[in-house]
Order: sequence, then C-alpha cells, then structure tokens
Amino acid sequence: MTKGPEGFEQFYSEMYGERWPRLKEALLAPKKHVAVANPFSKFKFSEAPLHVTGVSFEHDVRESFPQPEKTEEGYMNYYLMDAASILPVEALDLQPGEKMVDLCAAPGGKSFLCALKLKNQGLLVSNDRSAARRARIHRIFDDYLPKSEQKNHTVTGHDATKWSLYQKSIYDKVLLDAPCSSERHVLEDSKELAIWAPGRTKAIAISQFAMLASALDIVKVGGTIVYSTCALSQLENDDIIRKLYQKRPGRFELIRKEFSFGEPTEFGWQVLPDNTGWGPFYLAVVKRTK
Repeated sequence: MTKGPEGFEQFYSEMYGERWPRLKEALLAPKKHVAVANPFSKFKFSEAPLHVTGVSFEHDVRESFPQPEKTEEGYMNYYLMDAASILPVEALDLQPGEKMVDLCAAPGGKSFLCALKLKNQGLLVSNDRSAARRARIHRIFDDYLPKSEQKNHTVTGHDATKWSLYQKSIYDKVLLDAPCSSERHVLEDSKELAIWAPGRTKAIAISQFAMLASALDIVKVGGTIVYSTCALSQLENDDIIRKLYQKRPGRFELIRKEFSFGEPTEFGWQVLPDNTGWGPFYLAVVKRTK
C-alpha cells in the first residue's frame, strides 16, 4: 500500500468510506477544550459554565481558554482537555478506597481526575516508562493537589506489556489509555504525514494488545479495565477487543457504556469530531470474570 499523504488518504478513506472527507475536515479544524475546575485552587468560573452532559466534574466549555495559572492557594485553577478524554475516567466508575493503576498515565490529566474521584483513599498508581514523562506526572500532581492529597499516589516506570510478570490480580480498576497512532496529530504535522505508512498502526496494535493482555492479569477477578485510544484506526480500537476474545476466551465480559455524545461501535464507544466537535476517542470496558 502507498505510504505518505496518499497512503494515509487511501487507508482512512477505505476505513471510513463516505464519511472520511467530512471527518478529515473536522480533524483539521481548531480543537475545543473543556476546563475542569481544580477544587483545591478555590477557582470559580467568572461566567456561568457551559457543560457537556454526562461529565461529572465541575467544568466549562468554550472555544478557547487562557492557559491555566495558579491561584493564591498555590494550585492551578483548571486542567484543559478534550471532553472525550474525560470519558474513560467516567467509565471506570471509581469509588473511594479502590486500588487502581493508570498504565500509560503521562501527561497526567486522567490520573488527576482519578485522584479527584478516589478522594485520597485507596491506591492510585500512575505509570509511564519514560522518565521525562514521569516527571511531568509529578509536576501535574504538585501543581494541582496538596501534598496531603497525594498520600495514596505512586508514580512508577514499568513496561506495561510485562507488568503481569510481577503482579497479578492486584487492582480493582485499570485504565489503559494506550499510546496510539494519534492521526489528528499526524494530519497536522507535514513531516509525520510524509513518513506515515500502514505498518505504523499494525505495529502499534501489537503493543496495545500486549498491554491489554497484561492488564487482564493484573486486575482482580470482578475488576474493570477501561481500554482507550485517540486513534481512528480500527486496528487499534475494536480489533484489539476482538483479539482479546480470540486470545483470552472466557476470561472477561464486555461492559457496555453509553454517553451523552459519541456513538456505539461493535465492542465499545467512539467520539468523532465530525459529529460532536470532540475526539477522536475510543473506549471499551471489560470486566475480568476469571
């Protein structure tokens, strides 16, 4: 198959059919943001916040926001993210006191939201193999949370594909927001687009499945895994769950989640910007049964 811009166009137009032109246009449009208010900064939105239904965090939606800054309490006032990126945290249904691991946690926004859900009870492990990215997680937590609210938080640098060699059946919840093709970024970067090849998404999918298989071993029986990506490629989304059915039959069941924006897929939920203005984002929820 052709590489570069032509190959990219061919690959995704075959995958999305008639929808691709408007989806591509939406991917190239300016991104929208949600500002999730930080309760420890005592920050209040100056205007009445606009809300995305189904997101439990106090938040505002605007075309653009100023960069976050510290209030007199010494903590950042809000965290900026795509509304779709909040959904995996919502899908975890975290309860105070539970033990969870965020397997690919950097830059740290989802871990921050998980910390708010856990209320400094239980255990929150934020993992990333890169030392530089782990430093960013530490920085996010120090910028947004008092030290007294970080007592249940640990940052680790394990290989997520091999975690199950060292721990098994430990966690109530696992968030696997897997490194992915990030096609929106590729489209915006001419150098990345010039070297794109279909082998990229195939190689990434192999690593993603290894991480998900490991996650299935480290979550407790009865525990929940949320698998998510910001990929458009189905090889990295539904196909990963399909492979889990093939390789780990009888060990899990699918938990269907629906949200106020986005659309169902064969195994999960997808948010695409042509219909919602948010995303792209995909998630699927599995519960370990044995």
